[in-house]
Amino acid sequence: MSEPSRLVCVYRLQDPIEANLIRGLLLNAGIPAQLTGEGLVGAYSGVPKVCEVRVLVPVARQAEAERMLQGYEADRNRPSADPDWCCAQCGERNGPRFEVCWNCERARE
Repeated sequence: MSEPSRLVCVYRLQDPIEANLIRGLLLNAGIPAQLTGEGLVGAYSGVPKVCEVRVLVPVARQAEAERMLQGYEADRNRPSADPDWCCAQCGERNGPRFEVCWNCERARE
């Protein structure tokens, strides 16, 4: 494999759903990304830290991807300034980022 096309790991995690979200963020930014190990995680369900999903990008895009993932981490760890809200229809408590009630699907007022 030639150097420009060589893939390097820029992120490791155990949740294949989050790994696909991260891959989507990178792809939307024009950074080619692949996942490895996502199919193995389900085989070890409930067994912590046996398998990990790796996010791979071309070595030429590594620095750009790592900067983007640092921003992702900062956003993920930042507490929300908005309060939870209660649905007017069913009274369910919803997180501030939900625009629709997860319980009854009524839009936030």
